[in-house]
Amino acid sequence: MKCANCGKEIRAGSVYCEHCGKEAMIVSEYNVLEDEVLHSLLEDDDAFAKRQAALKKKQEEIARQNAVKEQAEEEPEVQLTGNAFIDKIWNVKRNRIIFIVSIIAILLSIAAIIFFTSFRFKMIQGNSLDNKGQYEAAIEMYKQALDKDPKSVEARVAIGKDYINLEKYDMAESILLEALELDKESVDVYKALIVLYTASGESNKLRELEENAPTQAIRKLFSDNVVTPPAASVKGGKYKEDQEVTLTCGMGGTMYYTIDGTTPDKSTGILYLGPIKIESGETTLKAIAYNDKAEKSVVMTEKYNISYEAPNYPTVSPRSGHFDKPTTVTITTDVDGAKIYYTWDGTLPTANSERYYGPIDIPEGNNVLSVIVVDKHGMSSDVLRANYEYTP
Repeated sequence: MKCANCGKEIRAGSVYCEHCGKEAMIVSEYNVLEDEVLHSLLEDDDAFAKRQAALKKKQEEIARQNAVKEQAEEEPEVQLTGNAFIDKIWNVKRNRIIFIVSIIAILLSIAAIIFFTSFRFKMIQGNSLDNKGQYEAAIEMYKQALDKDPKSVEARVAIGKDYINLEKYDMAESILLEALELDKESVDVYKALIVLYTASGESNKLRELEENAPTQAIRKLFSDNVVTPPAASVKGGKYKEDQEVTLTCGMGGTMYYTIDGTTPDKSTGILYLGPIKIESGETTLKAIAYNDKAEKSVVMTEKYNISYEAPNYPTVSPRSGHFDKPTTVTITTDVDGAKIYYTWDGTLPTANSERYYGPIDIPEGNNVLSVIVVDKHGMSSDVLRANYEYTP
């Protein structure tokens, strides 16, 4: 269609001519219906545009208010430091979050390093290795824990138990006694020592440990965990005389023993009924006890070395001399159960010579009395000689 003023073509629906700027006057064939529809559309578009603009403005205002509200709630007032660079970084929320997360990560890293090198972590690692039966590796880990805490009783007990598992009893005893010095009333230390002395068969040390237990609770560990082994009335050692050994058992159990060094039990041992005689030579006495539940103790061991000594010289009276009237000689000895033998002819006396029963007469002439003492073991003293001259 064309503008009635300038005659140039204008777009359909235009209210003003885009060429002359005047109100468009349509020169095409006029259609009332089209004109009414056109005005209706123009009015609808304009109203819709206004409503859209108003709605958008309202949404923007609500969004702005919400943003202000959120900032007020989530971001407290930032304190300025006076340093422009720092304030610029800190006033940016994203930078603050990165900074805080970084600090937390650093602190967690430091905490992890401290824990993974700590006493407790080393103990946890050692226990894990124990559960796998890796006792040597566990000992090394417990030693690292001990480096962290040199006075730790717990680490020493753990090491001692692993040495027992490895049958390194001397090393186990050494470190467990260290632990006992640090804590003389530690139940864990006593339990480990009971296991050690039971496993190694050191009944004397087990008994001594029980005798020196500082509390009733610790003494109860022995009755709860072990059958008390027999105790010998005579300790092993070197002796010059035979020994009679009596066995006792604190729990009143049945005892069996051997004296040939073999390990006794109910089938191979001798049932103990009374004192055991230990005679000349080396003897290893071993004994074991059973309670009424058929539970057995560790084996008690005592070693004896009996070495007899020759008896001392006898004593004669008078010692020697010249006599002109009948005189008798008396011979005595301080050896219990000994016998005295003598000769007058200068020969060496033996057990086959004349036996002394009482004072003997000095024969006439110049004579040498030779005397020996033979003890109950058949050991003979050196020869004692005395010269007597009797002239009536």
